[in-house]
Amino acid sequence: MAPTFGFAFLLMVFSVGVFLPCFNFFSLKRKLPIKIQELKNISVALSSILLICALLSQFSLIYSFVISDYSVSNVYQNSHQLKPLIYKISGSWGNHEGSMLLLITILALYTFAFAILSKTDDKEKTIIISSQSLIISSFAAFTAFSSNPFARIFPAPKNGLGLNPILQDIGLALHPPMLYTGYIGFSLVFSFVIAGLITTKIDKNFAARMKNWLAFSYAFLTLGIGLGSWWAYRELGWGGYWFWDPVENISLMPWIAATALIHCLKTLEKKETFKIWTSFLAILSFILCLLGIFLVRSGILTSVHSFAIDAQRGFFVIALITLIGGLGMLIFCNQFPKLKSEELKFAASSKIGAILLNNYFLILSLFIVVLGTLYPLFSQSIFNQFISIGPNYYNKLFSILIIPFLLFLAISYHLHYQQKTNLSKIVNKINFIILFFATATTCLTFNYNKSAHLLHLIILFLAILVSFFSIFFLSKIFLGIKKTSLLSKISTKEFLNNIPISMAHLGFSLVIIGIILTSSFGLTKEVNIKENESVKISNYEIKFVKIDYIKGSNFIAREGNFEITKNNKFYATLKPQLRYYPISDQTTNEASIKNGFFGDLYLALGQKDESNFYALRIYTKPFIYLIWLGCLMIFGGVVSSIIFRIIFRFTNSSKP
Repeated sequence: MAPTFGFAFLLMVFSVGVFLPCFNFFSLKRKLPIKIQELKNISVALSSILLICALLSQFSLIYSFVISDYSVSNVYQNSHQLKPLIYKISGSWGNHEGSMLLLITILALYTFAFAILSKTDDKEKTIIISSQSLIISSFAAFTAFSSNPFARIFPAPKNGLGLNPILQDIGLALHPPMLYTGYIGFSLVFSFVIAGLITTKIDKNFAARMKNWLAFSYAFLTLGIGLGSWWAYRELGWGGYWFWDPVENISLMPWIAATALIHCLKTLEKKETFKIWTSFLAILSFILCLLGIFLVRSGILTSVHSFAIDAQRGFFVIALITLIGGLGMLIFCNQFPKLKSEELKFAASSKIGAILLNNYFLILSLFIVVLGTLYPLFSQSIFNQFISIGPNYYNKLFSILIIPFLLFLAISYHLHYQQKTNLSKIVNKINFIILFFATATTCLTFNYNKSAHLLHLIILFLAILVSFFSIFFLSKIFLGIKKTSLLSKISTKEFLNNIPISMAHLGFSLVIIGIILTSSFGLTKEVNIKENESVKISNYEIKFVKIDYIKGSNFIAREGNFEITKNNKFYATLKPQLRYYPISDQTTNEASIKNGFFGDLYLALGQKDESNFYALRIYTKPFIYLIWLGCLMIFGGVVSSIIFRIIFRFTNSSKP
């Protein structure tokens, strides 16, 4: 019964989603005796119906997974009665059909939240809700008619095939919802810009209304990417956190575009410039999200993340990209002359100039990722030549591009809007830091007995420089707040504008520092080892004590027991596993990691050969936790900016 209701509610989402924009359009065009305020109220009411239907459909699918209803094809292919409950629930979105339904639910949540929380005028709100409803109906049509998550099997099998063992991790319960929340939030940013272009109101007030929604989406996209990286590091047993996998690249594309957009929007709010950049990047960000949805579900990518789906569904998504993205670009091109004529001039050595230069570097970075991800597909389909673009391509190009980006980011702390700055004074201020950099580099090289590439050391220096300026500005603001009341005009403004920005910049620099330290000073060792043998790496000695056999709920595991000594003192006991899942006949590595302040020791156990030697991979990862700490700081900085703005608005509105 639940699958029938679930599909019925999905059809309701499609029907209401089509009706809402059509009703609003014809009401305005036919000039029916309906006021714009009444249209807005009707739109808000229908958006609540959309949300209720989407939630009921989502809960119907989750319920089918929980009770193991194998008459539903989706449950049969992605679940098993022996699976723990958490993986039954997360399995409902760990597949193509279920993930599309989750996307629709999040879309409906965004639309309803905007409808009841936003303070925009009635016409703009009506246009935005209509645009969102059109997007929801498109996704619902694709899901209902091409990827039905409630498709039935008759007769119903007695048991399911089970979820991919790699996906049976807490990461699946966290990573996709966070990532989808980020992805789908850009639909609202897209709709905001469409409304702004139609009403020709791309101005300071427009930026103020949109920035919280953009910040929320950007924060969750960052968190989703960070969780995916953490999941890969823990689960795949390769000792890495980012493999430049095509689907990983797809999540990075809108993040790069959104990074440029979030800075443009701030400049638009402050100086009413970058209207073209803001409009273009908002549309581009959502198109890149749609492109990612297509590539993952088209069946043309080979990835641990991708869904093995037939190409017909991919063509359906191409039609969605053409419809939604094409309409957005058409409206943008039509309004382009009005935006261009209103752009303001600014000094090249001002903060706006630094933002513009870094936007160019971000767009170039985006082009590099798009080219590296899509060109092999075109080469194979058009020229019949298989080309593989590996990590070296991205690492080398990004190592070059990140240097000027970090340099301008560091300099921007000493620049002002619309005001030229004497750059020689800035250089004089950072001279003493060069000495610190030289000392830190020498200590690192001596400690890890490994020399780093000069390019990496330059990046490390610039990232440390950005970190220093971020911390300096944070401390300066907090000292200023101590001298005045927190809710006074000056301190609140400083708190609102600078603390979240400095936190996000500090987080970004920590990510770069973590990447450089891990890649430049990390060690890798692969050995074949027997019980009671030892192996050394850096200042660790690893003794293989014994093998235990573990039985889990739906797997059996061979667990290695390793005693670790560091500098001749007991340090830890690590127990990596090699798991076998009989239901799916698959084997996975479960790495064992000892986390420490100076980095991680990482063990992954492999197969046993005929001579009773076990394959063992050992990694040292200096300061790798800085990568995820940085992602959390970016998330916290961006979210805190939303919270501070809400508090500031509330305290101001409550004053007589």
